[in-house]
This record gives sequence, structure tokens and C-alpha cells, in this order.
Amino acid sequence: MADYDNSRYTYAQVLAGTGYYMKDDKLRYSAGVETMQVKLNTAGHKCGTPDGKFGNNSDTAVRSFQRANGLTEDGKAGKNTLIALDKAATGGGSGASAAAKSLKKKFGSIISSFASKYSIDEDVLGGFILTESSGSGFTDGKLLIRFENHIFLKNVSNASSTFKVENKVHYYYKNGKWNQTHTGKQASEYEAFNLGKGINEYYAYYSISMGLPQIMGFNFKVTGYDSPADMFKDFSISEDKQMAGFCTFVAKYDNGSLLKACQSRNFTSMGKIYNGDGDTYGPKLKKNAADYAKA
Repeated sequence: MADYDNSRYTYAQVLAGTGYYMKDDKLRYSAGVETMQVKLNTAGHKCGTPDGKFGNNSDTAVRSFQRANGLTEDGKAGKNTLIALDKAATGGGSGASAAAKSLKKKFGSIISSFASKYSIDEDVLGGFILTESSGSGFTDGKLLIRFENHIFLKNVSNASSTFKVENKVHYYYKNGKWNQTHTGKQASEYEAFNLGKGINEYYAYYSISMGLPQIMGFNFKVTGYDSPADMFKDFSISEDKQMAGFCTFVAKYDNGSLLKACQSRNFTSMGKIYNGDGDTYGPKLKKNAADYAKA
């Protein structure tokens, strides 16, 4: 089936029950696949930039979506998968975002169990994840990261020729020019990260936030790991690993101060403890908690 040509069917035809989409090793373009990719991204199952080519990233995203929605996990996007995808991409009509609905389907049981154990409302934990990563811990098959120049510069003395921060904008030097680190695309984050590893590998891992909860590498101990690199390696295995690390972090961080803020629904304190800016971050947490509660 490696030669399956997705371009033979339109999106409307597959939605109506004729044909399906699946991985094509020849990576032939299909307008229907491109439509599907847009909807997968919207639903929180990231497959990269929609290009109409059903490769590894799309296969992973389709299987992830099928698993989260109780469908047969075979990588074939047929009628049932597209019907569920259309519903998820539009929020399902309940008022909740697609990302919130997807997060609850994938990790609702883990969130519920941890919330019950520590007397936290489920929506508080769901709101945390939505604020940090919109409910997805991977992009283009790689762990979602954010490289923080200022953390690396603070700990590595010989890095100023490669990294800088000006007016709160982060830059890295490559190919004879300064490039922005935080562009909204993972390519720039990984370029900066890889440059950092070439200078000091330990502090490169130390200086990134990772996965669904975007926990900083320097919090590796409280998250339950022996090193930032170990945390990166484990988080790269699955979103389940990321969720487990997040629950450990919330329970233990700062002698329980984050846990207490979560228990009392003090979003401003939660934002200040977790992100350093309660006035800005707190309202985002509150909004996303309400979104998760509706999912």
C-alpha cells in the first residue's frame, strides 16, 4: 500500500464514504490531504505545515487523533475519522475550543486522577496545559521546546558571541547574521538549542522549556529526573511522560506553593509562581481553565 495515491479522492468524497487517505511514501500532493492537515492542526494533533503530502508527521497525527477519539488506530483517514475531525476542528458545538476537547479526550483521566488526589479542580490543571502548549507536546515529530537565551547566557560565560537579548527580543547568530529565536516556529528554537549544545550541552538542555507543560530544564530535579537531558529524553517518548512529569512538578514545586495556589484557584499566584508574571499570565490561566471546563 506504499503506492496509495491520495489525490484520487477529494475531501468531500472521503467525508461521504468514498476512499480514504493514508501514508504515501512517494509524497504525492493531494488537496484533500492538505485540508485534513489544516483540521488536524486546529484540533491539536500537530502534523506540521499543511502541504498536501501524507508523510510520517501526518501519519503520526492521524493515529494520535484516532486514538484520542476512540477510533480504529490504523492511520487510514476514512469517513469516520474525517467526520470526527470536522467536529473536533470546529469545537464540537459545545463552546469549548478544539484544543480543550482534544486535551480532555487524551488526558482527561490522568488530569482527573491527579486532581482528585491533590484536591485540585480539573479545569485548573487543564487550563495550565492549554496556556503552555494548546494541548500538544510535539510539533513535526519533535518535542515542543522553547530555548531561553537569557537562561543560557546567565550560566555560560562564553556564549555572548552566539546569543543575545535586546529589548526582550532573543537572537542567535548563524550564517553571518543575527536571527530571532522566538518566531513561533520550532525550527528557530531548535537552531538556537543546537547551537547552545555545541557550546555547553548541559546548559543547553537546562535552558529550554519542554513538552505539553513547558517545564524548564532547570526544574529537572523537582520533575523527577537526574539531569535536564534525561528529562528531555523521557519527554520525547510520549505526551503521557510529559503529563506525569507535570503532575510531579505541580505537587512538589517550591515546597508546595504552586499546589496550594492551584487548590485555592488563585490564578494570579499560579501565574507568578509558574511563569514569573501573575498579572499577565493569571488571566490567561483563568480563561483557559474555563475553556477546559466546557470541553
